[in-house]
Amino acid sequence: MERFPFTPDYGAQADSVLRVRKAQFGEGYTQRSGDGLNPVLRRWALQFSSLTKVDADALESFLRARAGVEPFEFVTPDTAWSVAAQPFGVGDEARTQWLLQRPLSPEMPHLLVPAADWSAPPTVYVAGVAQVAGTAYVLSASGLVTFTAAPAAGAALTFTGAGELVAHVVCEEWHRTAKGFNAYDFTATFQEEAG
Repeated sequence: MERFPFTPDYGAQADSVLRVRKAQFGEGYTQRSGDGLNPVLRRWALQFSSLTKVDADALESFLRARAGVEPFEFVTPDTAWSVAAQPFGVGDEARTQWLLQRPLSPEMPHLLVPAADWSAPPTVYVAGVAQVAGTAYVLSASGLVTFTAAPAAGAALTFTGAGELVAHVVCEEWHRTAKGFNAYDFTATFQEEAG
């Protein structure tokens, strides 16, 4: 699946779109249920300002080629992250599992969230020595590290990694505005696809 190669302006609007099935019964009773395994989908209203004609043409060509039916990958705004030598624990010769956590944002380094959605599996270090995945430890998609042997007491546990949240989306609507010579604005709405 091809990845969307353009970066939208800041201020992208993200909405949740709920898919709900409703059955109306007598006496005013209504039964509701989520439609499918993923009934909450996301939608983004994106803007691309001051594009050159070449860039506006390329953006429109990308969307036209998919014609609102072929999904593509989209890195959701403000989800990219990167850490180097991020601490996640200290060995105690007993414990074998830790959750990799990263700062929510550079502005909030003490607010930690699970380090998931990585671009490539993170590198895990024990006392500054890189460990071999599959041999020294196993890493789950949630960021849970399970060491085959408990790290030595006092050994600093760190990791280096990067990631981003990628959604599979379609674009059924976009608008292009010529602002002047070689200056275009572009708006598009991306709808997440279930599955």
